[in-house]
This record gives sequence, structure tokens and C-alpha cells, in this order.
Amino acid sequence: MPPERESFSTFADALGHRFALPYQLLFRRKRMKLRLLLAGLLALMTSLAHANDLSEWKPLLPVTELHKLLEDDPFAATVVDIRALDSKDPEASYNTGHIPGAVSSPYATWRGQPDNPGKFLTQDKLTWLVQAIGADIDTPVVVVHRGDSYSNFGAAARVYWSLKTAGLTQLAILNGGFQAWKQAGLPTSTELETPLPSDFPATIQPNWLAQATEMEAQINKPEVQLLDARPDDFFEGFSWHPAASKPGTIAGAVAFDNERWFRSGGPLLESPERLQNLVQENKLGQAEITVSFCNTGHWAATNWFVLSEIAGKQNVKLYPESLVEWSTANLPMDNVPNRLQWAWISTKQWLVSKFN
Repeated sequence: MPPERESFSTFADALGHRFALPYQLLFRRKRMKLRLLLAGLLALMTSLAHANDLSEWKPLLPVTELHKLLEDDPFAATVVDIRALDSKDPEASYNTGHIPGAVSSPYATWRGQPDNPGKFLTQDKLTWLVQAIGADIDTPVVVVHRGDSYSNFGAAARVYWSLKTAGLTQLAILNGGFQAWKQAGLPTSTELETPLPSDFPATIQPNWLAQATEMEAQINKPEVQLLDARPDDFFEGFSWHPAASKPGTIAGAVAFDNERWFRSGGPLLESPERLQNLVQENKLGQAEITVSFCNTGHWAATNWFVLSEIAGKQNVKLYPESLVEWSTANLPMDNVPNRLQWAWISTKQWLVSKFN
């Protein structure tokens, strides 16, 4: 039996039914286009808001801000853990716990050989390191150090400086490092992250890089400040790095121990206001050019970071090879002990190493 046909009381009803379906389809299509338009506008607004956030990107990031950033978007930043991949000390090991999503890039891979640990990397090596962590110009990079002493910060600052010198611009250091993250009770992971390599080509920016030949020509010039970041006993010639040929400091240098930037010698930097006060009180970064150095460009990276990235001083450079290279090259130095002093200091250090 054939299905019943729909009956209409009038011709107008029949005509209305005939054209109702196309109009309904047309209305649905318009409504779908409107939804797509609204979704596109929302995505654009989100993108603009994200871009605005990045325009206010801070070089020193508290753990609470990094946690919120990653909670909102796990891919908002490339988090780079520079602790050893594996270590007998679990606190120093990436494998025993790290920030979720963080990639491993041990500090040792950013350094030179034992005879010149601070040696600046070649452009090819920098490119390889940057691409290996998946870093690119569009995504911020946050460097995470161990965080158990002020000296750890120097490692993060050196990697930060290397990334900036390679051409990256959106960079930050996690204040307090991984220990601050753990102490805040934030989640950790033991999963090994394998980042998708980027195609970013490192191009060395000379703005923040000082080299020995350049520095030798600037010794004792009033427009240049040579800033020694080491503790006073190094500056005064009573201690020295094992790879350095002799104690002392670069001729004409002034001392500012990098530990002074930190709260009670711990891993947390002082507040930005306190840091600015220290800069002003000690007349740092006021010269036309300031060059920060230490033994191997580690502690010096902290002085460079505070002056350049926090205080906003222009023309602040890091001498990466520092005193190890300078002393070995027999370039001009101050506070070098005479023979009698040298014999006494050497004997004292030998006794300390034997009986300490």
C-alpha cells in the first residue's frame, strides 16, 4: 500500500511547503558561517592576547607564573632543564623528576673542554643545540637550573646568554630553579620528553659578546668598565681556577661578587627594586661599555644578566672564556702574586687539599 501523501488545505499551504526546505537550508548555512566567523574572531582575539602577553615577557620568571602559563597552554613555552640527564644525586638529575613537558639539555653541552671550559661555541654547535631543544623565534624559552645555590643561576644565565647570542629573543630564567618548583608543591614528571627539532638557524649576535683581542685594546680606558664577578679572594689573587695559569684579575678591572644579587646566598635573586638599587649604589653599567668576566664565563653570566636583562643597561657584554683564557695568553693582569706570595699561596692550597 503506497504511503499517504501529505494533504494541504490550500494552494498557498502547498506552495509554502514547497519552498520551506530550501529556505531552512539557506538559514542553516548562514548560521554555520556565522559560527565559523565567531570562532575565527575568538581565535584571533586569543592570539592577540597571547601576543600581548609575550610582548610583556619577563626575563626572570617566578614559578607561579610559569605554572599558570603551562596550565593554560602546555605548549606556551619551551622549558629547558639544564641539569644532568642522569646523576648519582637525584636532585641534580632530569630523569628522577622535572617540570612536566621540560626537555633536557645538560649544561655541560653548552660548555667548552676542561682546558678552556668557558670557550664560546661555534655557530654550527649553537644551531645544533637550539634545534635539538625545539626552540624557535615564535615560542618563548624558559631555562631551568638546579636551584640549590646562587652558583646554579650562573649556569642558567650562561645558557640564556648563549640563546640570546644565537638570535632568540623571548627568553627567561626560572627564579629559584627546579628546587623552587618542587618547594611550591607543583607537579613533576619522570617522562623523557623528545622534542620535535626546529629549523632555527643560529646567527651569532656580537652585541653581547666580548673577545680577548677587543678587551686588550680597551684596558684602562675610562669609557670601559671591566667587571670581575668572582669572590674577593679570586679578585685579590689568593685563589684561582685549576685551568688558569696564574691568580689575579684583568688589568684595570673592578670587583662585584655575583653572590650579592641573591637573597642570603640562596638561589633566588633579590627583587627587581633591590637589584636596581644595587646597580645604582655600586655605579655598575654606567660606562659606555661594560664587560663582565670571571674564571670561565659562569658567574660573569649572572652579572651580565642582571645588568643587561633586569636593569636594562645598554652595551653590557660577556667575556665567555674569561680569566682561564686571559691568563694563559699572558695578557695584562693585576693582583698577580710575586714569587714569595705565590709560593705561600701554593703551599697553603696544597695543605688545604691534603687535610681538609
